Amino acid sequence: MVEFALVSLVLLVIVLGIIDFSYLFAGRTEAYQAARVAARFAATHPTAWTPSATPDQTTIEGNLTLTAVPARLLNDDTHITISYWLPGAGAAVQCGAYSAASAAFVAQAGYSQATCVLPGTLIKVHATYIYTFITPMLKATFQTVTLVVDASALEEL
Repeated sequence: MVEFALVSLVLLVIVLGIIDFSYLFAGRTEAYQAARVAARFAATHPTAWTPSATPDQTTIEGNLTLTAVPARLLNDDTHITISYWLPGAGAAVQCGAYSAASAAFVAQAGYSQATCVLPGTLIKVHATYIYTFITPMLKATFQTVTLVVDASALEEL
């Protein structure tokens, strides 16, 4: 009985850890999928931004939170970046980005929203999700884990 009591506690911790890490990796897969969905949405709706804390599905940020990701995503400039890049003869040049803090498009020097958000522009979506562990032992040890995802798509002609 005593041996079973000791072994069952260790076994319970191992099983709960496996469940929690499985949930984390499922969330990571969902986060990558959400970034791809948001990039595809941005290709057809390049100016569908919102600074709302709870964006709906008709915005780029809303598409990042649309899938059932077991992680949080805050709608601010440190967690979501939507940038616009113009293809050129060499490497692409960033011409601007959306800023949730100013709730507007912020153009780089020499560009404007009219000269930047054009068909053929590469739109990059970068998101940083915050995952909190479920089991108390892992929550006390690791607290949170950040899941960083990127996706890009060409704005449709």
